[in-house]
Amino acid sequence: MPKKVLFGVIYMSTAKLELLIVNLRTHNVIERVTSSNFVQNTDKSKIYQDNIEKIIFAITGFQQIMRDYGVSRYVFAGSQQLIDNITARYLSEQLFVRTSIKVQWLSTSQLNYYRAIALLGHPNSFANIKEDNIYMLYIGSAAATLSKFKNKEFMQAWNISLGYIEIDELENALRHSATDPAEIIDDYIRSKLHYLRDELEMESSDSALVLQDMDAMNNAYLPIGKHIEPIHINEFNKTISETLNASAQYITNRFNIEDSHASRVVPGFLMSKQILKYTHANALYLTRLNVWDGIAIQIAANDGFLKQDFSRVILKSSENIATRYIGDEGHRKITAKFALHIFDQLRKLHQLGKRERMLLEVASNIADIGNAISQHEHYHHSSYIMEANPLIGLSDTENRIIAEVARYHSAEVPDVVQHHYSNLDPAIQMPIAKLVAILRLADALDDSHQQKVSRISVSLRNEKVVITAFSSQDLALEKWAFKRKSELFHEVYGIKPELKQRRISE
Repeated sequence: MPKKVLFGVIYMSTAKLELLIVNLRTHNVIERVTSSNFVQNTDKSKIYQDNIEKIIFAITGFQQIMRDYGVSRYVFAGSQQLIDNITARYLSEQLFVRTSIKVQWLSTSQLNYYRAIALLGHPNSFANIKEDNIYMLYIGSAAATLSKFKNKEFMQAWNISLGYIEIDELENALRHSATDPAEIIDDYIRSKLHYLRDELEMESSDSALVLQDMDAMNNAYLPIGKHIEPIHINEFNKTISETLNASAQYITNRFNIEDSHASRVVPGFLMSKQILKYTHANALYLTRLNVWDGIAIQIAANDGFLKQDFSRVILKSSENIATRYIGDEGHRKITAKFALHIFDQLRKLHQLGKRERMLLEVASNIADIGNAISQHEHYHHSSYIMEANPLIGLSDTENRIIAEVARYHSAEVPDVVQHHYSNLDPAIQMPIAKLVAILRLADALDDSHQQKVSRISVSLRNEKVVITAFSSQDLALEKWAFKRKSELFHEVYGIKPELKQRRISE
């Protein structure tokens, strides 16, 4: 077996560390190792610091295992859901000094992305699921996520601000109460899920629910070596009934889990039961596939071992939010089409890559969502909507770039005298300006929102960028808008854009 196809993924969640050694060509798991669970402190932000020695011990052991397998390529990723950027930098430095390994911190949106593509990209993961609508529930220490797939394509994800740590705190507060803790916890879970109820209950009853990486159920019902398997809903409900008022010792023994996590089994079951009810799922599945599998699948795709383009997950997410807020789908689509064409034809000029191209398409999709709040300064509204709704698969920095491109695509421009822009991180100022300059040209080409221009050609001639618009209609408004919005392009790239029209017959 060629060693180059072996890849290692170390993933640090807020509960434990995992090592996955996988063959990128076949996605066969060669080795999977798990550390002992972290001690969960009531101070959520200090879980890593309080377990630093356990983390270093696990990493050192994982490094030796990878050496034994001859694995030279690997990644160390960590969940940043509970810690701020400064704490993350401190921890990164401590871990690097003691293990010589650098951690790649993942935001909530990135974690959701890897969980989704773990299911999308793993061979035969959908093979035995017949339902068109598939929901996948993950419950973590910090939060929970519900993802939806339709016809084996990602549709959207909901972040649920409820995790095991919060439930642990509630349970500790109820410990000396005469009331039934399970009943109170169930009511609390219902209150947190209430906002999803109306949206989910409108869906078709032909759906399946996948419980992702639920240790207790996996240990009891998912055979070793299997990635995804069905469990009968009646069996699931029976298990809940038998566990609801059971002792911690019974739960520990029944599900082969550590004592410290026994208190999380019942809340996990109760949340799963509510989601099962809201989605009208008539089939239930268990899977061990999770973030580390998704990371390995993404690496396999990057290396050419998989032909799937998982950027569609990110783009679909932006299209969904656009559909939710924007009625003018025609303008959105043609603006994105023109922006990408300009980007592709001017690669030598902007020197941006494939990732930035995708960010431009996302920004084109969501630029006008602020109109749902007010047309007056809609670009400001677009920006803060995106700041409050980070897109799946994008880092915090990339989500910030998207929000800023939306802010500046219309009237305001990113300029040194513009207070907001001048206070942005210098590392993202230039990418923002380059993408905004292109998007403003594309947006101007449909300023009337009537899709008068059917197609464009782009050419770089001497000191000018010539954009030829093919149209049979009067483009007076588009030409006026183009002249006004092209000033930023000239300032950023040092080349003046020029718009020409080529008349075509209808």
